[in-house]
Amino acid sequence: MSNEKIHEVGKEFYHFRSEEEDFHRNVYLKRFMGEDGKIVSMLFDPGTRHEIPQITEITKKLIGGLQNLDLIFLSHQDPDITASLGALLTSAPKSRVISAIDTWRLIRTYGIPENRFLAVENFRNKIMRIAKTGHRVQFVPAYFCHFRGAVMFYDFESQVLFSGDFLAGLNSRSGNGVWATEESWEGISVMHQIYMPTRDALQETINKVSMLNPMPEVIAPQHGDVIKGDLVVEFLTRMMSLEVGLELLKKEEPQKELTLSALNAFLDYLGEHHPDVQKKILDGLKHAGSFTTIFMVSQNSVVDLKVSTNEAIKGVWDVLTHVVPADVLHDIKPILLGELDQLGVTVRPDIFGEADEAEELFA
Repeated sequence: MSNEKIHEVGKEFYHFRSEEEDFHRNVYLKRFMGEDGKIVSMLFDPGTRHEIPQITEITKKLIGGLQNLDLIFLSHQDPDITASLGALLTSAPKSRVISAIDTWRLIRTYGIPENRFLAVENFRNKIMRIAKTGHRVQFVPAYFCHFRGAVMFYDFESQVLFSGDFLAGLNSRSGNGVWATEESWEGISVMHQIYMPTRDALQETINKVSMLNPMPEVIAPQHGDVIKGDLVVEFLTRMMSLEVGLELLKKEEPQKELTLSALNAFLDYLGEHHPDVQKKILDGLKHAGSFTTIFMVSQNSVVDLKVSTNEAIKGVWDVLTHVVPADVLHDIKPILLGELDQLGVTVRPDIFGEADEAEELFA
């Protein structure tokens, strides 16, 4: 791994990512540096066995090798962050795992001995002092975001909050680098709509983040982009009102059925007049949203949506703009708008990138 792929996102807080373009995993390593030269190292959500070569290389560069790793923090139990655990513990014989007890109940099935486990619940006020270096860190519960035992990790020295799946996102930002931009919000909101159970759970977690003192300067999630600066407060504020999970299921059901009918009528039109375009769009919809598709497609129809209707319509439009030539897109756009309008589907004017035109069509 080149040094260009290792990013210091906070003081002695290092980040690298897996290679997927659509839904990569972020792995972090923190070095706690004592004044006497002693180092305590901690690895965060180490991923799958595919990440082991990268982890081997980064630990060699930063701490002299896996054999020197002290701690492995797990935000929750999902295999995309724990599947590498058995191999890592073998290569790092002095390391111990830190997680919530709810997480431990599941990860112990990897055969991890109990004497290599530390429960965050055992630390008073969930604050741990690292005796060798004098640093303090805090464990921050993120109940049901998206697991009962989900926990975040706050490093007072760097003011980095490792947030696990909270504020994680699908890849919606264009360009290289690791830092979030406004484009990142789309991937964050879609992931939370699919995987977070209720807005109440999100709000409870946001409240816990807001009580940290000092407030995090960086939020480092396990998927997606690293958030810093003004976007920390901005994205937390948006998350407070985001409807997810059960709220969407209850609220969107009538609108979803109308949207499905409109989209399928549009696909039927394409099948009759532009069959090659229909095939491209159906193929695109099957993969829209990366590893976790936001559309359920059966044969030549969309049978279900996993996100809000407006996010789904935007997803269709994004696919269209990527796979359809401009002249054909110009011809079929009014057909899509017409099908939605005919069934009374409420569409945000900005979705099609031409707010004035969309407002006029739906006036």
